[in-house]
Amino acid sequence: MRRLLVAVVVALAVVPQALGGIAEVRDAHGHLIANGGQGAFGSLNDAGWTLRYDFASSSARGVTLRGVSLVGGLVYADTIFVPAHGLRGARVRGLVVNGQAVSAKANALVPLGPASYLVVLQEAVVPGEGSGVVGLRLVAGDSSLGLDPGTQLLVGLARAAQATAVHTQERLSWLSLGISGHAPALENAAFPELQAIPSNGTLGGKAVAIAERYLGVPYRWGGADPLTGFDCSGFTMYVYAQLGIGLTHYTGAQFYEGTRVPPDQLQPGDLVFFEPSGRGPQHEGMYIGGGQFIQAPHTGDVVKISSLSEPSYRFGYVGAVRPWKP
Repeated sequence: MRRLLVAVVVALAVVPQALGGIAEVRDAHGHLIANGGQGAFGSLNDAGWTLRYDFASSSARGVTLRGVSLVGGLVYADTIFVPAHGLRGARVRGLVVNGQAVSAKANALVPLGPASYLVVLQEAVVPGEGSGVVGLRLVAGDSSLGLDPGTQLLVGLARAAQATAVHTQERLSWLSLGISGHAPALENAAFPELQAIPSNGTLGGKAVAIAERYLGVPYRWGGADPLTGFDCSGFTMYVYAQLGIGLTHYTGAQFYEGTRVPPDQLQPGDLVFFEPSGRGPQHEGMYIGGGQFIQAPHTGDVVKISSLSEPSYRFGYVGAVRPWKP
């Protein structure tokens, strides 16, 4: 037992300073521009400070940041804590936007301009990973904030804490056996990446790349833009409008606005429909490939990625439509 306790102390002492990004700046295609780890960090562009914080740390329990400033102080938070798993215990204290104190409840959506917004304590932001959580997520929809359209600032990433926990456990396994090294494969371990869906160059691929920018935007019945929220048909309508394709803001109508697609011929960008009724399907999403689709599900949830194999979608599947001509 004494040897194990010593191993615990040593393992915690040798965990590297940056196993995964605690904060990131990514462009519209999901490419990493800047990556902040433990300690202080700042990312500067031509317009000024994009992202700064005075202190950050990562442990197996979660990630903590203090003195966080986004876009030259437009957004400021005294303290952010994001647990390694889930939102229980998550908090953002002293959140100020444009000089005004704002709510820091989970999935609070704060407009920042004509097309830009901030989401607080957001779940389901890692494609395909239900445990993905970020403390603050700022999305620049246009250049009014001095950022390129599509730029995202992601602050307080839970996966940094998950990486720390995995690395610590791996070291414990080695050190408890009296081995001073550690698993070399862990240095290149793959952790879930945000914005992992690239455009494949097709119109449908471009639609998927656009749709993925809005992961985490809260659901709102009747909503059709990221500043107020999306419902299912408003989400697909908004995405395709950016590609010059007009769709009706009604799922039952969109089911007839395109070419029917058999299940074995689905392509990224196809619209998939569920919940049959006498008035036609009552829910929809956008197929992204690999048996997954992106959707605005229901009140209390956010835009996220789900699997067609989930029972409610597998048994409630109605069909698919390609809303453009090849």
